[in-house]
Amino acid sequence: MNTVQLECFLEVSECLNFSRAAENLKMTQPAVSHQINSLEAELGTKLFNRTSKNVELTRDGIRFIGPATDALKILGGAKARISDKSASEILPLTIACKDVKMAEVLPSILKNVSSELPLFRPAVKIAPFMPIAAVNEKEAADVIFSYKSDIKPQNRIIYKELKKCQLCCVCCENSELAKYDEIETEALSTQSLALISRYRNIPEMFKATVSCTASLKQSQIYMCNDYESAKPLVQAGLCCCVQPDLPIKKEDGLKYIPISDSSPVSFGVYYSTLKSNPILKRFVEITLKTLSKS
Repeated sequence: MNTVQLECFLEVSECLNFSRAAENLKMTQPAVSHQINSLEAELGTKLFNRTSKNVELTRDGIRFIGPATDALKILGGAKARISDKSASEILPLTIACKDVKMAEVLPSILKNVSSELPLFRPAVKIAPFMPIAAVNEKEAADVIFSYKSDIKPQNRIIYKELKKCQLCCVCCENSELAKYDEIETEALSTQSLALISRYRNIPEMFKATVSCTASLKQSQIYMCNDYESAKPLVQAGLCCCVQPDLPIKKEDGLKYIPISDSSPVSFGVYYSTLKSNPILKRFVEITLKTLSKS
């Protein structure tokens, strides 16, 4: 079955006249008849009842109009996509972020990349459980934004640091800590604290929180999976939490106090290679340039 057969069938079913259908299709009448005969032979049924005076659709012919129309639309769309040269010029890139906050650094980066590469078409995923190894898996992710973990990446995966992020204490504006512009880790040992389990593999975060939790009561510790689940508790004034100070807009009602005696966290990207992916290479270069100004 081919598109010519379907086009002939639909035109004859519309005109109910082989001569007129042939004229509309700019074909000869014998050619149209041949296409209809071959289609009927392939389907194993008659689509038209033909006499010397008129042409009528059979019951099977009437039933075949819908499928034939749908098939032509699908084939036509597929042909258009394949022949569309502009589609082959699109520059796709799949970007994964380990949490929602990291994705907030992307707007300025994507804007800068798109201004240089108008056909840049990024796909962004928030994927807290995506393993770093996913950058080696086809179509999973080209690049993953993440804090540097103490788990060493395998399979030749590369980590590129984008920015050093100072650790800070996040608390509500009514907290007794909010009057300070800077604190030391010891100050956290007097406050209820949200511990974020997803940060347990980040050595700087672990070091900053483990020492102060030793002196806290069990009732002063709130276990949370991520910052998004800790934030309502912090906003309510129930506790504070420790966060890397990403270059993003700070939220109203919260104060971000640098922890002076803590080590900064490395924020960067994981990828498998830049050699075979020039779009990713330029994306990383523009990302570095963009974040260096923030």
